[in-house]
Amino acid sequence: MLKNILVTVFFFVFFQAQSQNTDESIVVDNSISTQLYTKCFDNLNQGNELFEKYPTFQKTTFCSLLSCSYLLAYKETDIQRFAEEMLIGITTQLFKEGNPVYLISGLESSTEAIRRNENLNDDNNIVYISYGECTNPIYLSNAAKIVNKQTLFLINQSVIK
Repeated sequence: MLKNILVTVFFFVFFQAQSQNTDESIVVDNSISTQLYTKCFDNLNQGNELFEKYPTFQKTTFCSLLSCSYLLAYKETDIQRFAEEMLIGITTQLFKEGNPVYLISGLESSTEAIRRNENLNDDNNIVYISYGECTNPIYLSNAAKIVNKQTLFLINQSVIK
C-alpha cells in the first residue's frame, strides 16, 4: 500500500515538473547587451601557457566577457592576470567594432541597461550590460572595473585623436 502511494506521488510530482517545462517558459534574451556579453572572440590567442599549466582549462573556451569574468574567481595570480588580459583584449575588440561596452550592476540595473540601450547613438555609442542586480560576487565587480576602465580609456584616446 505504501509503495503504491509513493509511486503515485512520484508520478504526480514528475508530471507536475514536466508540465512546467514548456517552450513558453523558456525566455531567450537576444538583446544587444547579451549578445556582446557572450560574444566569443576566438582570434585572441592568449593563454596557451595557462592551458599547459592547468590542463582542465583546455576543455573550456575563454573567449567572451562573461567566461573570462569567471576566471577572476580563482586565487592564482597567473589565472587572474590571464583573465584581465583577455577582458582588456575583448573590450578593445568590441570598441574597434563600434560597440564600446560598460558593465553596470545594482537595483534594477537590467531595466536601466534596456533603457540606456534604446538609443545607441548617444553617449559615445556605449552598450550597457547589466551583470547583476543587488549583490554580486567580487570577481564580477572586478571584471566590471577592468572592462569599464578600458572602455573609458579607449573613448578618451579616440577623443584626443
